[in-house]
Amino acid sequence: MLYGHDTGGFATTTAPEGFDLGDFEEVGLKSVERRFGPKDMIFAPGDPDDQLYFVLSGAIRLYKIYGDYKEATTALLKEGGVFGKLSLVEGRWQDVFAEAVTETRVASIQKASIESVVKSRPEFALKLFSSFSERLRQSDEVIESLLHREVSTRLATLLLNLGDRFGSQENGSGTVLEVRLTHQDLANMIASTREAVSKVMSEFQRDGHIETRNRRIAILDRSSLMEQASIQAGLSVDGQIRI
Repeated sequence: MLYGHDTGGFATTTAPEGFDLGDFEEVGLKSVERRFGPKDMIFAPGDPDDQLYFVLSGAIRLYKIYGDYKEATTALLKEGGVFGKLSLVEGRWQDVFAEAVTETRVASIQKASIESVVKSRPEFALKLFSSFSERLRQSDEVIESLLHREVSTRLATLLLNLGDRFGSQENGSGTVLEVRLTHQDLANMIASTREAVSKVMSEFQRDGHIETRNRRIAILDRSSLMEQASIQAGLSVDGQIRI
């Protein structure tokens, strides 16, 4: 899965530029749409890896059981996100959990159908594999590298990323996340514990960096979070957070 340079330790996979569900439909590949409610499981380890999935609306997360922590989120995806392994080899199985975070619509295409088109349409195959090549990279190394940074640094980086991808402006009073996330959810995304995250979130709120509105996180002081995120993560010359 693709992980960006400005993530909080989890993948932020979206459909590669210029390649989306419409490209599959143009070559005659039909998708099946399904709806999921919050916490509904889309697939789990051991389920057949026989489909490619597209997020049409809502948000989903991918996670795995990792290290000493019960869960570690490896991707949080919204509309336009793509998930499922690219491999078209038969007999493979899922090795992560995919769970709906909100009311979600997901489209899926059978890989057997994709394989038949790949064999007959080399130009489609080239576009497919070149566009999705980055998605083959695993996020385990990213999670492991984050374990050596302070929770406050990892959490600040995560909140900034969530604000960019899932935030909306509220009358000049900060950026409010469109998804409701518990402290445990945040802990899962940075390979930490709920207790450690709750402590840092309380500090951020006390210092005026964030606040909670109707169980949603509002970012009030982005510049302060940027400063916190840069303490150990480091900033590039273009001012973007690097992990």
